[in-house]
Amino acid sequence: MDWRLSPFFRLRAVLTAAVVLSAAGSITGSGAFAAEIKDAPRWTKGSDFSSLKDWNLKGEQIVPHGVNPLYYPITPGHKHALERRDHPDGRYRKETVVLDTAEDFDIRGIGKFKTAVVQEEEYLDGALAQRTLNWIALDRATNNVLSFGEVSWKIEDGKPSFTGTWRAGDPDGDGVAEPGLLMPGTFKVGERYIYAGSKSTSYGGAENMEEGLQATVPAGTFKSCVRVREQDLIDLKDINDKIWCPEVGLVSDTSDGKLVISNALPSSNPASNVSSIGKLRDKPAKQKSAAAKVSIADAKRVALQRMPGKVTDVTIEKKRGRNVYVVEIQTGSGEVDVFVDTQTGEVVGTD
Repeated sequence: MDWRLSPFFRLRAVLTAAVVLSAAGSITGSGAFAAEIKDAPRWTKGSDFSSLKDWNLKGEQIVPHGVNPLYYPITPGHKHALERRDHPDGRYRKETVVLDTAEDFDIRGIGKFKTAVVQEEEYLDGALAQRTLNWIALDRATNNVLSFGEVSWKIEDGKPSFTGTWRAGDPDGDGVAEPGLLMPGTFKVGERYIYAGSKSTSYGGAENMEEGLQATVPAGTFKSCVRVREQDLIDLKDINDKIWCPEVGLVSDTSDGKLVISNALPSSNPASNVSSIGKLRDKPAKQKSAAAKVSIADAKRVALQRMPGKVTDVTIEKKRGRNVYVVEIQTGSGEVDVFVDTQTGEVVGTD
């Protein structure tokens, strides 16, 4: 199974749209999330996007820290957070910090270089649920922001459990994982590029959709913004729109919500105060879950009635505000998860 489509990541693939684009070329953060992105994939193959072979990367030109006009500052100490209050599983918050450390790489055909280490921590109802370390760098020749992989852990009861990883230059199925392009140094509408280059684990392409937008989110109003659409090439139903604005970077994400704080903002903006970042981790919320009234055996039976096959795993997750058994079933056409309410035994969804 694609590790990015583990239960926590799967729910993010079907979140509703975070922004509304108007004919006037603006977005607003005042209303509820409008609708799921139900557009058909515009592009479906890796060959539809530019990739490593097109970028002329050289190790001596790759640096761990710096600034791209539309990306958040990739400098140690940068911090920002996005929130999504209407997340189906509770209050969602993602905190991003550029750590004061670097990761060494030596990739055949590129050479030796270092990347920044960018930590992302994701919270649901105040409890840490996921931690990811991303390896990001800039190409000084083009000012492109590049991704060289990531490693992730799911956090349960305060304890991390390894979820998965991919790393450019490492074996990847029958080939080798390649870097991704996160933001070009020069934004051109219509350009397409691979943003994650592991065909077996994390593989997707981005398309520059619009420019000249104005965005209003909790952290403020921003001009000259752009919209980028990300298309997962493993799960073609996973489509995500992001709004990026000069100097501050990401302000809106259809999965993760809207920018609430960033120390890239002027000190005169109250949203520049990032002292809350890390506090949820240091003082974790106490989660209370009702004991399951439905047994695992009954959950399996109900799930198999809905989806005949062989049960390969059962876990308890929080989905759409309720605790459910996630019953993993191997069917003749592939793997399917059936969600069974732990209190009622009702099937509340499948994936």
